[in-house]
Amino acid sequence: MRPLRSPAPLLLLLAPLLAAASAIPPPEPAPERGPETGLTAVDQAREEYAGLLRIAARKLEARDSANAIIAAREALRLAQQESERPPALLALARAHRIGGDGVKAVAAYEHLLREHPDWDGTPLALLELGRTLRELGAPRLALARFYAVIQSTLRLPGAQTDNYRQIVRTAQFEIAETHLAEGNGAEAARFFRRLELLDLAPEDRARARFRVAQAQLLDGDRPAALASLARFIASDGESPDAAEARFLLARLHAEDGRRDEALRVTLDLLRTTHATTERAVWQEWRRRAGHFLASRFFEEGETYSALLLYRAMALHEDRAAGRAPLLYQIGLCLERLKQPLEARAAYDELVALLGPSPEPAKADLLRMARWRAEQIDWAARVGKSLRELEHPAPPSPPSASTATPPPS
Repeated sequence: MRPLRSPAPLLLLLAPLLAAASAIPPPEPAPERGPETGLTAVDQAREEYAGLLRIAARKLEARDSANAIIAAREALRLAQQESERPPALLALARAHRIGGDGVKAVAAYEHLLREHPDWDGTPLALLELGRTLRELGAPRLALARFYAVIQSTLRLPGAQTDNYRQIVRTAQFEIAETHLAEGNGAEAARFFRRLELLDLAPEDRARARFRVAQAQLLDGDRPAALASLARFIASDGESPDAAEARFLLARLHAEDGRRDEALRVTLDLLRTTHATTERAVWQEWRRRAGHFLASRFFEEGETYSALLLYRAMALHEDRAAGRAPLLYQIGLCLERLKQPLEARAAYDELVALLGPSPEPAKADLLRMARWRAEQIDWAARVGKSLRELEHPAPPSPPSASTATPPPS
């Protein structure tokens, strides 16, 4: 059997730290137990070991890394057989990872893979190790571990089971994601297209289609990215990634001078409702798309289109902190369109929304809205005075009491 690849230079440089960090306790003889339990010392140790693994699993689910580490280390100490050590080592690696200590997590994963290369959980451990290495900024090492996932399933019995097939597909997805994170758009697109041909779950297939468009955009192939984004929205318009896809499509249209298409896509995004758990994600992409295109239109003099977008965003914005800046922009657009009364109404709504004592971040916005409202009032008074000077009212006829009597 071929040994696993030795750690790359990054891990070799950190070897002393890794050695100290891992500190994996060796198995110890089970402590002597009293006869009152009715169990042998070995059986009681195994029972405690199983209980500690359950505790570690619960703490991992609760993201309580400190207590998960304690439980996993105790389980390692009580492990009496080689087959009992891999699950405890995996729990320890996961606990370090969720605790944010990637170096110790890598040490535990590597220790597990070095001591138990034929364990049936090796593919999953390699997958998690690859993700950890990528998080540590070592994408090349991560890729090696993801490829090792595929190789390891070929050596294990039952490699064609659904569980192993799912792990292999996930590893292929992670390979493509790593290429995308590295900025290698062409390679990422190639892997994601390959994934589209596999028997994936609908949500995974949709994610692969979206990633193809992202990779093409990263590679500078704008026409291909435009086409892929349009196809993705048409086929997977309710996908969690569909909001970002619409934002990217609108941005591409705007940058290429297709303002009407950019406006159409953005308004479609603003009007689309999404009632799933990704609703907050959709709202964020709505804001980003709307602000991006509306500010672009405003700067380019397309004031009516900017006003249309700001009003659409305000209609779907239920947060005071998010609605107030939109009302200010609506006021600016209306002023530019020579509609001062409507602009004054937008500023008044903003002032009422923020109240007399807004949070510090919105104090300047409140001050500017009040100032612009005062300027509108001042301009109205000046305009009225000028009109009176240009067109003075005719003198009123003399009253009967002051009229000069006719000569007799």
